[in-house]
Amino acid sequence: MYVTGIRDVHFVANLTTSKTIIKPKQLSMAFLDHNGESEFPMNKSQVFDAMCMAIPTIKGMKIDNADKLQGRIMVKAGVSLASWGENIPIQLIEMGENKTKVQITSSPKTGIMFGGAFDMGKNRQNIEDILSATSKILQQGIFQPSASQNQSQNYQSQQPQTFQNSSSMTTQSTGQQKKKSSVGKKILIGVAIIVVIGIIANVSSDEKTSASLSTTEPTSASASTESSSSKQWTEVMTIKGSGTKNSPNFHLGGGKARIKYTFKEADMGMFSVYVVPEGVDLMKEGGFPEVDTEKSESSETYITKDAGNYYLNINATGGDWTIVVEEEK
Repeated sequence: MYVTGIRDVHFVANLTTSKTIIKPKQLSMAFLDHNGESEFPMNKSQVFDAMCMAIPTIKGMKIDNADKLQGRIMVKAGVSLASWGENIPIQLIEMGENKTKVQITSSPKTGIMFGGAFDMGKNRQNIEDILSATSKILQQGIFQPSASQNQSQNYQSQQPQTFQNSSSMTTQSTGQQKKKSSVGKKILIGVAIIVVIGIIANVSSDEKTSASLSTTEPTSASASTESSSSKQWTEVMTIKGSGTKNSPNFHLGGGKARIKYTFKEADMGMFSVYVVPEGVDLMKEGGFPEVDTEKSESSETYITKDAGNYYLNINATGGDWTIVVEEEK
């Protein structure tokens, strides 16, 4: 990799015939969004599968959604010391039978107005990491013809012999075939008689079992209703304000929990809520938000957390917010 100034960055993937050029979208955004293009000597399906395998291995990245037919992958990068996270759309374009172009854009979630103007090289690094990890997966030879395909080919080569054996079976005498048919009919009649006797014998037993079940079902149903009705949503913590703040610590018991929130955008706002374990520094460890919006919104989201103490990290600009944490108890 070599760098010429701040505006041009070149990256050569590990595949010998794959070359990638990474550069900013526009001259005025040299410190913000970064674009990258790469061509791989593989078909579109192989490159898509390799990317879906490679991206989860990169620290701080996860696949938000993927569409293999359209060749699109949306990747989210979590908060880190360099930024509050990035959106990374990827587009795969089939250029030929064994030639696929990959286009990647890495953009900060907060934008240039809210601290995303200087990414400390994070967007460029995201693209390099994705292309490098994908190249390594492709070099491992995972996409070679499988043993099952070879077995299928061998099976096809054996079909003429199988057909020949089948043909020889048809040369049996007509008398032998009739004898076998007669024996088969007698066996079927015997099996049918046994089945009918078994059905008659089990009718009374089924009636008794059904009556027994009918007497026990109301009891279990009522117990289930009582169990569900005894639990209700209980408020754990409420916090209101504006801007970026940390909430006081609160305890979750490991059951069902949810966050109810209201964000009133004033002007070009953004609102993210992180649920962080007590004692963990979000800026050092990183993480993904439970709530993430850039417009006025009043809604709720369910969360799954182990029993323990937590606090909320609220990252917001351009508006006021209210957050209520509830747990079913």
